[in-house]
Amino acid sequence: MEALRQKIEDILAADTGCWGMVVTNHATGARLELNPEMVFPAASMIKVPIMYEIMRQTAAGKLSLDETLVVTSGYRTGGAGILKELRPDITMTVRELVTLMIIVSDNIATNMLIDLAGMDQVNRTMTGLGLKSTVLRRRMMDFDAARAGNENETSAADLARLFAHLLSSTGLPPAYGALMLDILKRQQIRDKLPYFLPEETVIAHKTGTLPGVEHDAGILFLPGGPYIISVLTGGLTANVQGLQLVANIGKTIYHHLCFREE
Repeated sequence: MEALRQKIEDILAADTGCWGMVVTNHATGARLELNPEMVFPAASMIKVPIMYEIMRQTAAGKLSLDETLVVTSGYRTGGAGILKELRPDITMTVRELVTLMIIVSDNIATNMLIDLAGMDQVNRTMTGLGLKSTVLRRRMMDFDAARAGNENETSAADLARLFAHLLSSTGLPPAYGALMLDILKRQQIRDKLPYFLPEETVIAHKTGTLPGVEHDAGILFLPGGPYIISVLTGGLTANVQGLQLVANIGKTIYHHLCFREE
């Protein structure tokens, strides 16, 4: 992937901030890495490990995706999502909460699922999957905890590894891997990796945003097979810088893989 590496390095040369990136051909193992182990604030990327843990516990018979939970006023918080706009004490299934957590990055749904799965259990499972830098330390929108040093963290290498596990349904019955990919393919936040791609392009992905931070990672499905892409950015002077950077990287990767040989 040296030709692709040069194209991406040319894009990065005109940029400031910091970044970590992994692009992997899932079938052949061919891999491009730039600062893969650099640790970043996870932002909403941490929602993918939470989803995996919910599915793992469901497969083990500890949870049911059809179980219903009440969205009480105690869970109301700001940021992304739609549950904050709906009537108080609405009832949702676990499956619906997982879907909202991923496709619109709903923070209320996320905090409910953190309590359901258990923060420590999410971390133990991620460690067991070989993720070295991914840790869930706080709920969504708990900026006091973040300022106190309890920030959620991850790396491009960890996210690439986790998406490979999802694609292979590692440690889970295949139906659960397929369900997670189906939810990720319905992602409605498409302002980064898929921004410049043809509408029919299939990508199962999750984005993350914090002040000075823009991330996107997932699986790009192409006729030649799936590619796992993880792009994390930080130290941005303005978030639009990260949006444009990740979108241009997504376009460059797509055109290189579709129209050029590796």
